Amino acid sequence: EAGLALQLHAKTIIALASSIELLHNASLIHDDLQDADATRRGRQSVWKKYGKSHAVCAGDVMIAAAFGSLANVETFSSLPAILMQTQEAVSVTVQGQSKDLDAQTTITEHEYEDIAAMKSGPLIRLTLTLPLIAAGYDENLKTVDRALNKFSIAYQILDDLDDWQQDQKSEQLNLINILLSRYSLQESITIARDRVHYLLNRCQKELSVLPANCAASVITATQNLLSKAKVEINE
Repeated sequence: EAGLALQLHAKTIIALASSIELLHNASLIHDDLQDADATRRGRQSVWKKYGKSHAVCAGDVMIAAAFGSLANVETFSSLPAILMQTQEAVSVTVQGQSKDLDAQTTITEHEYEDIAAMKSGPLIRLTLTLPLIAAGYDENLKTVDRALNKFSIAYQILDDLDDWQQDQKSEQLNLINILLSRYSLQESITIARDRVHYLLNRCQKELSVLPANCAASVITATQNLLSKAKVEINE
């Protein structure tokens, strides 16, 4: 939708969207393998069905295909910046995943947010940064980085609110379990939900200044997450 709003050619939009989707799915395959998650979207995860080695290969070939897809971008002058932005997103995502694997529940909330932003933020940001680069709006990239870091952290916190008991048993990183070392369960949940509200409200405000209303779909997603958080708070 960002590409359409910025009036990019259809071929370029498809190339960018395909690249981002391939990277996203590669990250899910590798994440399921490293977290030993047996299911994904109601079905067996790739590693569970086909084996760990095949899962590694499947994720790797998707990453390679993602860069191949970018060869179809028609705004040739923007291609070096698009490639650099994509490479950086992959690298930071891998660093975030590595930090997540090494993290302990004794880390601070700030360290937790850094990891959450590194794991989820880079690939989400590509949905706006790549179309903006292709359309010649490079000056807006820092705004996108700030806003979608907040979105990514809020999304992860909401996920943690659903999974804190499961993550506690498997010793996986979860904000609620970090907070429980200093607060009661109810206090921890309240702190986490308040943080979600703050981050999403800030994100929505920052995205609203982008050109051609190109972040409309992300703003809608932000509003949906806010609605989810409000429902949970009232329960």
